[in-house]
Amino acid sequence: MPLPQTERLGVSALDHFFSEQGWLFREQSTHDYGIDAHVEIVEEERPTGKLIALQIKSGASFFTEETDDSYVFRTNNKHVAYWVGHSMPVVLVLYNPHTKTAHWQQVTRDNVESTGINWKIEIPKDNMLANAKHTLDAFESLTQPEPYIRRLNRLRVDRRWMDLIDEGVQVRVAFDNWVNKSLPRYQVTIYTEDEKETWPTLYAPGVGVEDMLQHFFPWADFDVDEDEHQEGAEAQWEAECYWYHDSEEGETFYCQEFDEWYQPPKGLVPVSDNGETESYVLILSVNDFGRSFMLLDDYLSDPDAPETIGFTWG
Repeated sequence: MPLPQTERLGVSALDHFFSEQGWLFREQSTHDYGIDAHVEIVEEERPTGKLIALQIKSGASFFTEETDDSYVFRTNNKHVAYWVGHSMPVVLVLYNPHTKTAHWQQVTRDNVESTGINWKIEIPKDNMLANAKHTLDAFESLTQPEPYIRRLNRLRVDRRWMDLIDEGVQVRVAFDNWVNKSLPRYQVTIYTEDEKETWPTLYAPGVGVEDMLQHFFPWADFDVDEDEHQEGAEAQWEAECYWYHDSEEGETFYCQEFDEWYQPPKGLVPVSDNGETESYVLILSVNDFGRSFMLLDDYLSDPDAPETIGFTWG
């Protein structure tokens, strides 16, 4: 079995590859059995909601069995059933930390072969990292589910942020609104003290801040980060309330103290505004829609839930 640090090398290599191409790579927690990460296809600098689930296997041991043009990966019935029945296209990636190459194959009924008890999958030897355009084109061509399932999948990807909020962790989003641009654009970062995910710049014609947030975070309510708002307001307070500076004492005097002048934010307002960009820092909470989804997702994701229940007449 590969060492934990070896397994991390594969995830890190794929994260770097897709992030460098402008696609969204999200490492997945253990909430989703058998899936290490999701990658979201980005077209014309816009996330599409089209998601691909990745199972990443890292280590030289996965390359010991091969044919002339492929590597042979063997697995059990439980994993194959899960991957084939997944609501997203599932791609198996083998990463060789010695050669720093990665090889992939979509897991479908046509690509898996029974060995009697277990299954094998042949992974072509083409290195996905060597030709980025070829890899992205191939991933874009993978069959995607209908929009209903794509929206559900997006919620499943965001479930980890909902869980963190439920555990008492503060989750924030930060972005700038370019007020003088005819084409609205946002670069969104969602983060905690321990982790951060930054999206490529999003171009959203005719979409304001509230509509953008509703589109990408339908499961959340937002409050302006008051600490950031106070910090951003200090420059305006200094400009409005400056009285004079005593050079001998090295002290600056203001006609009104900051605590008296400052007004807490009301509604969805920026924490700072320099005339070109409005900067927002918002604290997320899970709304009723999000909590309903969490209940539904717990039910649908329960690996021990029976598929059929028998009834007897008494």
